Amino acid sequence: MEQERRRWNLPAVLYSAVIVFTIFMLLASIPFGTYAVFYTRLSTIYSWQTKIASVPFYIGLLTIRLPLSPSYGELFGVLTGAIVVLLAFAAIQRGGLLRALKGSSKGDFSAIFRNSLSSTVVILGATLLATVMLGAIQSSVGIQAGGISGDPLDLLVSFTLAPFIEEIGYRFFLIGVPLFALMLVTGSPMKQSARSLWRPSAAWEQETSFSDSHKLVVYLLIAVSSVLFGLAHYLSGAGWQVGKISEAALDGFALGYLYARYGLHSSIIFHWAVDYASNAFAFYGQAVYDIPWTSNSVFSVVPTVDILVLVGVPGFFYLTYRFIMWWVNSRKALKTDEPAAIPTTPQPA
Repeated sequence: MEQERRRWNLPAVLYSAVIVFTIFMLLASIPFGTYAVFYTRLSTIYSWQTKIASVPFYIGLLTIRLPLSPSYGELFGVLTGAIVVLLAFAAIQRGGLLRALKGSSKGDFSAIFRNSLSSTVVILGATLLATVMLGAIQSSVGIQAGGISGDPLDLLVSFTLAPFIEEIGYRFFLIGVPLFALMLVTGSPMKQSARSLWRPSAAWEQETSFSDSHKLVVYLLIAVSSVLFGLAHYLSGAGWQVGKISEAALDGFALGYLYARYGLHSSIIFHWAVDYASNAFAFYGQAVYDIPWTSNSVFSVVPTVDILVLVGVPGFFYLTYRFIMWWVNSRKALKTDEPAAIPTTPQPA
């Protein structure tokens, strides 16, 4: 009853509206990118019918070439269809997106983290803002992150592929698989162990004598996978410089957290939003209006302002506040020998 009597909170309503707009923008990037791939001459070298020699796959720093030769259009179409399914799945989790936004709009901001899609959007903005600030600090002391370049069509399709192969390679294989093996060794039920492959937080949903060790293992694996994720960017030869290691590692930590708490689909959506959705409009601008996708045009500025400023700034300060409160509670617990009240959000279904 108390929840029902809560009044609408104007700042929270506005922030929820920003999240809705951001999700709409993510969805809108799909037809814009599709048009650029299939109905324009985005590339002077390739077309959507051009066959790809092989599809790369990663297990950490190990690269495997899959014996697949799809065309650019086929690969783009399959992966885009898959991302639509993942977005829909994320939107209906834990009572649904609308329920989470309604709860947040009535003053319960933590409600936004009960749904994996809304939480992914908030963490996306906060993480990218933190990454930009880290990059600015590094640049001020001469450490550059570099940039990526190449054929526009090849890049756009690669930006669609990377979220899948990198999240499976760095999150699923480097976090989920070792945790799954540990759970089997320590006698966890097969069903719970299998669920941890998709969402590692399932490892401690049932209290066992190994729950704490499972958490510690996941934290360590997230850290290791994040560092390797940063190194992989630098070692890829794609144009990234040494400053990219720390930036990608920071992003990797957020991706690992999303994977552990909400599931593999959340980390894929985050990665897809960074690589594909935030750039699809710019590639459309290049294909249709000959505006280089790397330039500061309306096609690139609008997504950047939305994600970094409108979503990122409030999300960054809120998550920083939550971390500070967790730290304070942990310090108090150490002094009183009582368990800390960790300010976590409810687990998604």
